Amino acid sequence: MGALSFTKWSPSGNTTLLFSAGDVPPARQAATAAQALMPHQLGGEQAGFCQMRERRLCMAGGEFCVNATRAFGALLALEAARAAGQGGDGCPQDQRAFACEVRVSGWQGPVGLRVRGCLPEWQVAADMTLPACPVQQPAAGVTLVRLPGIAHLLLDERHGFPDDFLAASALLRREYDLEALPASGIVWWRQVQHQLEMFPVVHVRDAGTTCLENACGSGALALGLRLCPAGERRIFTILQPGGEPLTVTVDRQGGSVLATVEGPVRLVAEGRLWLPEGPEGGA
Repeated sequence: MGALSFTKWSPSGNTTLLFSAGDVPPARQAATAAQALMPHQLGGEQAGFCQMRERRLCMAGGEFCVNATRAFGALLALEAARAAGQGGDGCPQDQRAFACEVRVSGWQGPVGLRVRGCLPEWQVAADMTLPACPVQQPAAGVTLVRLPGIAHLLLDERHGFPDDFLAASALLRREYDLEALPASGIVWWRQVQHQLEMFPVVHVRDAGTTCLENACGSGALALGLRLCPAGERRIFTILQPGGEPLTVTVDRQGGSVLATVEGPVRLVAEGRLWLPEGPEGGA
């Protein structure tokens, strides 16, 4: 397979690797991502494969990921700036804007992206029209929100964050029949002095990863859906484990449910990756 070009991003702390989809056959993408995400390789919490011209993003496990989508928006803005000869450097943050629609694995319709900023940091908002997303409360303090491409089990302050979160999340995935899904999150959340906080443990089936993420956009969206009553529009600022907030807007006032997830996206690194040859490296 040779060397892979990559970019590494931090959308609100949710470290994301983006590769060109043309460099890795679809059948090898999940295994390649799992290898690249190892700490002795590039490290990170998730990976996706981009088709730049088509503006398509496919996550390694075929799941839907809001933060990776926002990182993809920053990458598209950076490439557009470079193509225009701007280089992406040295501009005031309020003087460069970019907007587009993208297609993302796990999500049926387009996602609108609004990007402002320049290298190395942007503010990126993902605008979505939501399909039917069932919100169920199967037990006291427990809410199950099924989004396209991922489901989240939300546990409020009555359920303390466990010492062994990997074992606890695996048990909860089995208990609530989430193991067969492309991706699922167990999200412990609470409100402390009017500040919402969340702690997401996300499992991606095909990539074989389970991670306490520094941020989770779809988990924040699920929490916004949990907290916004029918017929209202609410804005939530939700602190992520990495220390940065995500702003979630949920609008239930019309016939469709509209949602926006917004926050910073920072470029961490870009370059080329050499993976070991053989079955594990996929060469």
